Amino acid sequence: MDIFSDKNTLELLTVAAEYCGFIEKSDKFSKKDFIGKLQKILSLVYLKTSLIAGEALEDFEGETLAFLSEYEYEYIKRKVSEKLSSSDSYIGVFQGINADDEIEQVEISTCITDVYHNLKNFVENFRTFSEENAIASRAELISDFKEYWGYRLLSALQALHYLLYFVDLKDDDEESDNEELPEDENSSKKSFYGSFVENYHKKI
Repeated sequence: MDIFSDKNTLELLTVAAEYCGFIEKSDKFSKKDFIGKLQKILSLVYLKTSLIAGEALEDFEGETLAFLSEYEYEYIKRKVSEKLSSSDSYIGVFQGINADDEIEQVEISTCITDVYHNLKNFVENFRTFSEENAIASRAELISDFKEYWGYRLLSALQALHYLLYFVDLKDDDEESDNEELPEDENSSKKSFYGSFVENYHKKI
């Protein structure tokens, strides 16, 4: 089947382009809106990618073009981190596919940017209108999804879930106008989140 007319691939391409555009315009949203929209679009990215990941794709050894430089990666990560502000905390992410692998501690913004990195290259390779580039980029995206960024996406979603439903989200300028929580209350919140993450990873 022509990759440019494959329904699942085109739907993933559409969601991937939407995700990249959303991340690039993160400064246009309030912190709460950004986190809320991010939770929804990440869920959609996972769904659309998993639909293709379950298919028997053809083997392809071609190389993809890289469109995101290290500077651009750091620029996007900084934008996301600034938008999350005080909520850009460290979370646990599995480094590999084995249950015994150690958990890597990374910032939420790193997970978000890693997903962006993979999807951006996927979208831009399709924009070359080269069938070889398109097939290679899809194969690479799915392979990396299974082994790497799928885990990071799910870890970010877990953290966003907690922020949305258990934290009173405010932009930093709003937070600075409010009286700080007592130290013991701050500690209890951090302890709750740490215990939540630890227990979650023990179950999976």
